[in-house]
Amino acid sequence: MGNKIYFFRRTIFWILLLMFIISQSALPVCAEEAGSKIEQIKKAGKIVVGTSADYPPYEFHLLNEQEGELVGIDIDIARTIAQELGVKLEVKDIIFSRLFDALEGGKIDIAIAGLHPTEARKKKANFSDVYYQAIQAIVIQTENTERIKTIEDLRGKIVGVQKDTMQEDMARSHIEGANFVVRETIEELIINLQKGLVDALILEKPVAESYVQRNKGFMIVTSKEFLDKMGSAIAVRKSDTDLLDEINSILKKMKEENKINEFVENAKVLTNKR
Repeated sequence: MGNKIYFFRRTIFWILLLMFIISQSALPVCAEEAGSKIEQIKKAGKIVVGTSADYPPYEFHLLNEQEGELVGIDIDIARTIAQELGVKLEVKDIIFSRLFDALEGGKIDIAIAGLHPTEARKKKANFSDVYYQAIQAIVIQTENTERIKTIEDLRGKIVGVQKDTMQEDMARSHIEGANFVVRETIEELIINLQKGLVDALILEKPVAESYVQRNKGFMIVTSKEFLDKMGSAIAVRKSDTDLLDEINSILKKMKEENKINEFVENAKVLTNKR
């Protein structure tokens, strides 16, 4: 009986030792195959960018000249990043609330969608330097001009916000006594406002201006509570530090060359074509 126990323990020992040796020898190979994130992107020949294309002038579909074409400030920035890396650009249009899941799951390399680097989001991803800043605005129907003049007038009203956005957080923290309607896309919110299902929307001002321009029955109300500028940045996985450093270098170059301001003006022109 003692010999059997000894033989069994010895066999287990050698099996565990062999497994340890194999795992250790495989580690350098895996690391070498993986390489840095930039190396992976260059090997693939493309950078996969996640966005949410209902957010003009940041990203939106141009629907008259080329059906389905994605344009906007963020798309131009993403295209420039791809050019600087020497790879092709692939853009995936994703529902905003699912962008960080796609990033964490490795379905996209970066997320760029007018993202504000909040403390909650920083727990999920790292963010680049801020590349653009804008204030928030309230959008209402023109027929409600006398009813809604300030943020205080939204008490008891129905306010529409996009899910998991800074605008949702700000609305809930600044507007007391309101009922909130949360939707996945801004297009849904616009339809709700057109039908009178909500009294007001909270949107970033450039986005609000874009939709007001297309909907003559809408107008913008600016409130002092929303005057703080919120910066937009690019999100990358926490492990992709080399890619983050490179993106910051590219953004710095774009700012020095005034490219981002050019992208903003181009996006405004394209917004008018919708």
